[in-house]
Amino acid sequence: MLKMKKILGIFLAVCFVLSVTAAATSAASYTDGRKQGDHGKNTFNNYDKKKFDNNRNKWDADKKRYDRERVKWDRERNAWKSKKHGEDYDYWYRMYLKWLFGFNKWCNGYYKYYNNYHKYYR
Repeated sequence: MLKMKKILGIFLAVCFVLSVTAAATSAASYTDGRKQGDHGKNTFNNYDKKKFDNNRNKWDADKKRYDRERVKWDRERNAWKSKKHGEDYDYWYRMYLKWLFGFNKWCNGYYKYYNNYHKYYR
């Protein structure tokens, strides 16, 4: 009987702590991912929106350029499939890998930018 009271007491204490924790976290008021009372610290003004729009236009222009280049490299790669490989192929392959590494680096920056862009810009 004494063990049962101890177990029940511990269980009630755990339930109480969990309910207090849940109440404290739900008491914080948020709107659109921003805490109320930040008084506009996390909002964008017109200058920030214009700056983000300019950055977006730059990234979009780069994306179009890389898409055109990717089509060109894919055509050339398909053409090399049916040819004999020699020194000219080795040179082309080195240039292709150089472009591919640059493209992959650019893609990482592009995706990071757009993840942050859509997170903060509404």
